[in-house]
Amino acid sequence: MHYRRFFFVIIVLLPIPALSAGFQSKAETKIFADKTMALILEEQFQKAFDNAKQYWPLPSIEIDGLVNQINQQWPIVNSRFGRGLGIEFIREEKIGESFVRYFYLHKFENHALYWRIDFYKPKKEWKINHFVYLDSLDILYE
Repeated sequence: MHYRRFFFVIIVLLPIPALSAGFQSKAETKIFADKTMALILEEQFQKAFDNAKQYWPLPSIEIDGLVNQINQQWPIVNSRFGRGLGIEFIREEKIGESFVRYFYLHKFENHALYWRIDFYKPKKEWKINHFVYLDSLDILYE
């Protein structure tokens, strides 16, 4: 009898990846991207990428490695670019009905960089496909 109770508690407390679905609509990907960028503006990188893990088919350790890389590079960003001032949504690009990409400008006192978040819909749900930030803004000029 005690085993059943113990087994039930273990099942309830274990994270179940199968319950971590993708986004049901393209609109949900934009809401998620906006919220993620708000966390990035606050330099809450770990929280931003922890939230992304369930939607990103990469091993958790690789996502954590990306967060570590950002945390190591961010003091350089702050010293060169100054204090973060805000996030500005720039544009959306699509490839058919299967890919969507969002560009955000991360504005600082002395310069800016951009973040790009790509989503892919292989079947019915959208998943994060790629996440990058760069300080070369050439791609943003139209």
